[in-house]
Amino acid sequence: MILLDLSIRGAAIAVAILSGVALLMNRDTRPIGRPVMAVAVTLTCYILLSGLSAEMLPPALFPALISGAIFVPLAVCWLVVTVFIDEARDRRPWLAAAGLGVFLCIASIWVPSLEPVRGAVMFGFFAALLGMAVLTAKEDLVVARMRFRPAFLSAMAVLGVSISGTELFYGYRSVPDPVIVMQGAAFLALAFSYALWVLKAEPKACIACEVRLAPPPVIDRRADAVDAAMVEALNAALEAGIWRREGLTIAALGAEIGVPEHRLRGVINQRLGFRNFPTFINSYRIAAAKEVLADPREARRTILEIAYDVGFASLGPFNKAFRDQAGESPSEFRRRALDSGRSLSGFEKTPSVLESERLRPH
Repeated sequence: MILLDLSIRGAAIAVAILSGVALLMNRDTRPIGRPVMAVAVTLTCYILLSGLSAEMLPPALFPALISGAIFVPLAVCWLVVTVFIDEARDRRPWLAAAGLGVFLCIASIWVPSLEPVRGAVMFGFFAALLGMAVLTAKEDLVVARMRFRPAFLSAMAVLGVSISGTELFYGYRSVPDPVIVMQGAAFLALAFSYALWVLKAEPKACIACEVRLAPPPVIDRRADAVDAAMVEALNAALEAGIWRREGLTIAALGAEIGVPEHRLRGVINQRLGFRNFPTFINSYRIAAAKEVLADPREARRTILEIAYDVGFASLGPFNKAFRDQAGESPSEFRRRALDSGRSLSGFEKTPSVLESERLRPH
């Protein structure tokens, strides 16, 4: 059984590292290649340490392997947030949480009684990471990333359960031999499936990047005309103020203008350049909020009233969305605008959908 486990784990290591190298060699896929390689390296350390042949390894290797294995949660988190979270600042809380997991791993080396706590925290962390990827699916406008989610989430579930689940229920040093072999087989299946997806002539791992890997296809005039009609219908709905509707979803917007949800996703992403729906809708909400905030006649209105008026359910999301798009808080923007004595004409406005489509590079 030791030889079988060693063979399975060796194959998983080789395939995982090959995938990372392939992505790093391509300049366009390098942003996703870095976290993939980090996962491959840290997971290699864990695979070696958790195998049946671990006792046969040279003792001098153990400090390096333990150090690498400790960072598996952080590497996995880096990969997941790179794929599914577009804004770098929104990735930081997740990376900080993964860092806490790493700290507990380090602490459990000196305090073995912390191992159950570490296992429970890691299990919860992987579950939260998966939950985030699931909950943001409806907001995603990148078609390739939408299609990739089920396979990616399944893979992360296999990884999370294989690592956190076995350690939580069995303890790090008491996992039965058959479970260890099954865990190695899960790692191999995960690495092989990912390699099949990555090692293509035109890898789709760039879903986390802003680059185009291939020249645009030949223009389909009929499809282009249909898309243009959708943009006009979308613009009409937005000009009518549908973006003020609290809790507006892309499905509701599509139903309002009579456009299938998947077609609307493609138009907003490919023609207008937005990667998620909240950013798209919030661009109109924040533009409207700026007009009110910069108007001296509206100076008596509270920030909360303005947030409600432009479609936000509470102040927190409004403040975050405003800062993300304006680079300052609503209060700071209002103070600067009113102190300058100018109306919003002195500040940048968000173009309409049709203007955005015309400005988009073709």
